[in-house]
Amino acid sequence: MKKYYSIACILSSICFFAQQTVSFESNEGFNIGSINGQAGWISTPTGGIPENVTHQTISSDKASDGSSSLKIVKENTYGTQSDPVIGGFYNLSTPLAYNNFSVSFDINISQLNGSDFGFQGVSSIDDQFVVRLDFNKTGLVKILNIIAGVQNLISTSSVWLPNTWYRFKIVGTASQVRYYLNNILIYTGVAAGSLNIDQLRFVHNNALGLAYIDNIKINSELQILGIKDSETSAKEMTIYPNPASDYLKIHTDIKIDKAEIFDMNGRRTDADINGNQIDIRNLNPGNYMISIETKVGKSTGKFIKK
Repeated sequence: MKKYYSIACILSSICFFAQQTVSFESNEGFNIGSINGQAGWISTPTGGIPENVTHQTISSDKASDGSSSLKIVKENTYGTQSDPVIGGFYNLSTPLAYNNFSVSFDINISQLNGSDFGFQGVSSIDDQFVVRLDFNKTGLVKILNIIAGVQNLISTSSVWLPNTWYRFKIVGTASQVRYYLNNILIYTGVAAGSLNIDQLRFVHNNALGLAYIDNIKINSELQILGIKDSETSAKEMTIYPNPASDYLKIHTDIKIDKAEIFDMNGRRTDADINGNQIDIRNLNPGNYMISIETKVGKSTGKFIKK
């Protein structure tokens, strides 16, 4: 019996750390239309009739991997919610250990000043967050962390721009949870709860705009090496002065290939780049976001034009 028990434990362990990719393609069992009931997914339960919301769909409008993605949009029957709760939920057949997991995904959000979008790793039995990542409508990226024993949404230094694909990754270990944007570490915290994750939620608070989710990878990046951390990123690029009135200067050891400036409504403004200096004299006073592209990837930040 002891021998069989050991074999059973090994098989259970293999299943527990099984890797999985979801790209919403037909060869994975997905069809264009409502996500509800497809391949382990449901849309947000309503508590009434219909039992689930109806407009969270598999769509061929836009994709980062293959030809389809999950499209989450406003449900006109329901008003704006206080938190991101409407979208697609993936019920995992095997829960993820809160202290040893990875989840990564691509996301493309249509506009600023619309909905707050988010990713949540949840223990659905208790309806408790284990991890939570919010894409605030103002362009901020927020992380749920525990501070002095209390759950708090913490703003990171990272921002997002509309109609741009981003790759996010969350890695949980015995001591911490790490959050990555385009393979750059943006925040290190702890799990919001010591519970295993049995449901992944991609959601919004049902205001304006929409988002596409694609190329979800589960437990496939636990051991990946060579990821740039936030200290490396900070050394590679610094934007100053901030606020600025005439020129932004970028301190970096890497050649800048492209720079774009966006106002807070997501409208792009032409940027005149001269080496590591950007002319902003033609901008009206206010808050802006800048996207800088180098050979190692994209970085985004905020600045104020005086």
